[in-house]
Amino acid sequence: MYIKATFYFLSVVSQDIPSLILYLYSSPQHFIMAPSVIDVTMQSSQPSDAIKKAPGKAILPDYIVPLRPTPADTPMSEIRRRYEEDGYVWMKGLLPTADVWQTRKTYFEFTGPTGLIKEGTDPKDGIYCGGDWRNWVAPGPFRESLKLQNSNLEYQKRMVEAHAAPWYMAFASHPVLLNFIKDFTGWEKTTPLKRSIFRPNVKGGEPTGIHYDQIFLRGGPPTALTAWVPLGDCAINGGGLMYLNDSVSIGEKIEEDFAEAAKDFTDEQRISAFNAHMMSGGFLSKDLREFSKKWGRKWLAADYEAGDVVFHKAFNIHASAVNESDVIRLATDLRYVETEKAFDERWMENWKPDDNL
Repeated sequence: MYIKATFYFLSVVSQDIPSLILYLYSSPQHFIMAPSVIDVTMQSSQPSDAIKKAPGKAILPDYIVPLRPTPADTPMSEIRRRYEEDGYVWMKGLLPTADVWQTRKTYFEFTGPTGLIKEGTDPKDGIYCGGDWRNWVAPGPFRESLKLQNSNLEYQKRMVEAHAAPWYMAFASHPVLLNFIKDFTGWEKTTPLKRSIFRPNVKGGEPTGIHYDQIFLRGGPPTALTAWVPLGDCAINGGGLMYLNDSVSIGEKIEEDFAEAAKDFTDEQRISAFNAHMMSGGFLSKDLREFSKKWGRKWLAADYEAGDVVFHKAFNIHASAVNESDVIRLATDLRYVETEKAFDERWMENWKPDDNL
């Protein structure tokens, strides 16, 4: 199936034309590029008329291609081959959709009293209340940089508590996930890392910058398996993940350079994602277009559906896009290691805003 996406670098776009508004992104302001219209045709298994906004300068169409989907009934040998070849595998419909939607509903029921979702709507839908997105930034250093650490305290409290809630812990250890990981990896026993993060991205909010996971897991070898799980459907303009194509070797090279630059640091400094050689937030950049041009790689974008899971390697480079919709993009990134093998033990505590990870 082919998608014809029309890219409009304009401040105003006709509502009846399928379009993509790509902004120059420099938090907290958006800047509009000079008018230009470009048509591009792409092959995809997921129909859509738009690709995502993303942090950084507007991405040229030539730098965007579809993420490759893998049906859940694909032979395991082929799943492993794709994972090794691509550095990720996007498993379609792996999880029972009812369980995914229930987790989404429970999260918004739990945070609903804070005013996050629109009054009178079904918590499962996760319809954004509107207003200034900065009110809904997670507690932690970024919120503090916005001078909002003392506002919306009930939301901050509930967001932290949700990460230790029994219903969330149960989802992170979902038997379908654990059974798949056992078959996929061949591990005798799997340990879910307790530290995982809900990411409720609201319309227009700050997206996640460019990074690879090992930046934050340097206290152990790069053997953790990440499962990015959208909790509900995430349309192409809804702020899902974008992966840099064929980027594992790039991540490995960048980490080698970081290690060399930090060779005289203390152990604590060396493994920190926020040491003197790192960008704010541990990111590599917030400019997807320039990063793509620098490394000669394209970004992979997709529509995601409830039940999908993307597994990716520790050095696979990725970032999130800006959510353009009124539906809150709720997702979580879960990580798993082989039991009794070395791993970053700092990740065996539930997420807290001041854990410096």
